[in-house]
Amino acid sequence: MNTQTLHISKGAFKLEMINSINTNTLTNDYCIKQKENTEIICNKCYSFTTLNFRKTMVNVLQKNSNLLSTSLIEWDNLPRIFDLYFRFSSHGELINEIHIENFNNICLKNPKTSFTLWTKRFDIVKKFYDNNNKPSNLILIYSNPKLDKPLTKLPKYFDKTFNNIVKFSFKKYYNQNTMFFSKEEITKELKVKIKNDYDNYINTFDKDNNINCFQKCKDCLLCYTKNNVTTIIEKVK
Repeated sequence: MNTQTLHISKGAFKLEMINSINTNTLTNDYCIKQKENTEIICNKCYSFTTLNFRKTMVNVLQKNSNLLSTSLIEWDNLPRIFDLYFRFSSHGELINEIHIENFNNICLKNPKTSFTLWTKRFDIVKKFYDNNNKPSNLILIYSNPKLDKPLTKLPKYFDKTFNNIVKFSFKKYYNQNTMFFSKEEITKELKVKIKNDYDNYINTFDKDNNINCFQKCKDCLLCYTKNNVTTIIEKVK
């Protein structure tokens, strides 16, 4: 049995038909630290939630973490990918330079596949690609940790940025619009106005915030193809 075999995760839900190679978020020191920050998207990390309930998945992703970050995988043991589009890190984050070099080599071994890597680790990316050529079939997406602050300027070596905008619930919207009113001042007419304003806010939210990530990846492919769209914006669910 080949001990260097990486586990490939089958795409599901939003990532239907987009397979990926992932690592264990729960043991990634960077992810653990970021998760504690309540002001960034990492605090809402879906991967932490998912992996806490899927223990068998944790085991295979931990094996990937170990393989990808401890030494370079031998060329013959790198996976052969036959997909048109493939994702790196739908779970997990870059651990070190060895990790990105292994991803880089997977791209080189599979030139007919378009790979996309989401990462917040600009430091690792820059350090590696300052000294290595970036494969033409690799799209790098800087995953902006800040909420409600779309990043339009591309960091060096990146092709796109991925950003998150928070859509207020009615309760939060209502509370924000009544916080300076006394109970007596919150009339029936004011409540109706707030409800109408909220409906308008919801109806125009996507357009007002330039939301362009709202469907399954296979039906969009903005992130998986080279095009003139460099700022991807999704609303936080």
